Amino acid sequence: MTNDIDKNDVIRAMLVHVPFDGWTEQAMDSAADDLGIDRASVSALFPQGVASAIDAFVAMSDEDMVCAFAELETRPEGVTATIKALIMIRLDGATPYREAVSMALKTLGRPQHAALAVRILYRTVDRMWRLAGDRSVDFNFYSKRALLAGVYSATLAYWVANPSAGREKYERFVSQRLREVTILPKVTAPARKAATVGVQMVGRMIGRLSPPWVRPS
Repeated sequence: MTNDIDKNDVIRAMLVHVPFDGWTEQAMDSAADDLGIDRASVSALFPQGVASAIDAFVAMSDEDMVCAFAELETRPEGVTATIKALIMIRLDGATPYREAVSMALKTLGRPQHAALAVRILYRTVDRMWRLAGDRSVDFNFYSKRALLAGVYSATLAYWVANPSAGREKYERFVSQRLREVTILPKVTAPARKAATVGVQMVGRMIGRLSPPWVRPS
């Protein structure tokens, strides 16, 4: 029975209830009821409960990003422009589910979900780099992902904390963050240091929705 259920259909049904019930078993049960599916069968799709559901939500968003990028009539030129475009695609796709994203970030910010939070973030930024054409296999492979994890986490924090900022401000924020980390094919010593710090801070950044530097500009 479980193999016949589309996990993404369940997540989309859950997203209707998450703004009211949060990422909870109640939202999962309501999604099952809406789809006319046995609750136990739906629960079996998510072995770790709501943590697995959030994982599936982000994975679905990653796939949506890939599809949206493939459908662009004009591809951005250059790595930085491509990364920026991918981040904006993610924000555009998340806009209808802002509350769900905010609640997911708060859940992932809990200590018991630290490992999952980092794994989810890594998966997203790795997908972005691969779409941008990254083929590195040395230290650059890890440093690029650490740097982008910082940029993407900061952007999500700003996006959640400033819902009325508007797309233009989000774009400006992303551009500024990318300039600050200076994503380059050849990683310099300062970038190596930033990458090391980034790896250590990624988990904490996800749960920090309103750090001091995340303000409208």
